[in-house]
Amino acid sequence: MKYANPTVQEFKEYWFRDFPYSDNIEEGVTDADIAKAFTQANFAINQNLFSTQADYTTAYMLLAAHYLVLDLRLAAQGLNSTYQWAVASKSVGSVSESYSIPSRFQNNPYLTMLSQTGYGGKYIELLLPLMSGNVLSIPGRTLP
Repeated sequence: MKYANPTVQEFKEYWFRDFPYSDNIEEGVTDADIAKAFTQANFAINQNLFSTQADYTTAYMLLAAHYLVLDLRLAAQGLNSTYQWAVASKSVGSVSESYSIPSRFQNNPYLTMLSQTGYGGKYIELLLPLMSGNVLSIPGRTLP
């Protein structure tokens, strides 16, 4: 492992304003909830994209917070849960909202999933520049 993953305590300190923490699942986010989000983040993050521990930690925190929010939503819905794909428009009564979803997101299920929370959106914002750039080809050969 190139970089160390954050601890549950570091997560709580990083996101001190975002989540209500408690040992009681009826009152807030538990250490077990955070640990489960860490397990999911471990599957999805590529350490080789990051050049420093600080960059990796920031990305990991965003990705773990994203999975934590998804898990909390699913837990609230229970057996009635369904997956929400990106929606271009919604309406309730006389109020409607519509927006354009970039084709890059529509054509990529992973980016669509990440866009379901603000934390995932910020993770995408940090990740995309690391995944695109100039590629140069230099012709050459090796000696026998």
